Amino acid sequence: MDKKIKLTSLLLALTLTLAACGSSDSNSDNTSEDNSSNQQTEETSNDSSTEDDDNNDDADDNTENDEGDDNSDDNASSETDSSEINLDSYDSTIEDAIKKAQSNFDGQLTDIGLERENNKWVYKIELESDSEEYDVSYDVNTLDIIEEEKDSENDDEDNEYFKYEELITFDEAIIKAKSEVDGKATEISTDFDDGVLYYEVSIQNQNGEDVDVIIDAKSGETVEIDE
Repeated sequence: MDKKIKLTSLLLALTLTLAACGSSDSNSDNTSEDNSSNQQTEETSNDSSTEDDDNNDDADDNTENDEGDDNSDDNASSETDSSEINLDSYDSTIEDAIKKAQSNFDGQLTDIGLERENNKWVYKIELESDSEEYDVSYDVNTLDIIEEEKDSENDDEDNEYFKYEELITFDEAIIKAKSEVDGKATEISTDFDDGVLYYEVSIQNQNGEDVDVIIDAKSGETVEIDE
């Protein structure tokens, strides 16, 4: 009887031990699976984050490149505009400059022009009275005085005067000159010769050479092309 009880107790203890071992192995397997799953999730998240960072870096690089291209285009455009007469881009006209000069000096027009001096486009006006002559240069945008000079008039020759409204305009003269020579206008001025008033328009041709186109200031006809 005692042997049966002992045997039964031994079998019961063995059964409980095996059950405990099985539970432990199951928990270990579950834990391993959970850890593996978490590791895969973290790796996926890290990979996604890395890809996002790379995409953001690429986007930033593209933006910087676009801005650089825009700035280069703006600079190139500015340089092109500054090397050629562009009447439409100025805030004032030659008529405005003439009016301002005549408000400062009581005289008649003997010469007008437009040229680039010290990296600035300027209108040049020359007036004369019976006793004095007045030369002034104005900034084409602000009409600020860039240079001004007044001298006594000692010339015994008969002076020749004109009114701008009786002439073809600067714009018309430049268009005419550019139709004669392919290039860009860099200077325009007036000049009397044997009592006839002419525009002299300087054109820089495609070879970089300066060509002067002489135009009758009243009729608009081309008189001479001086290469």
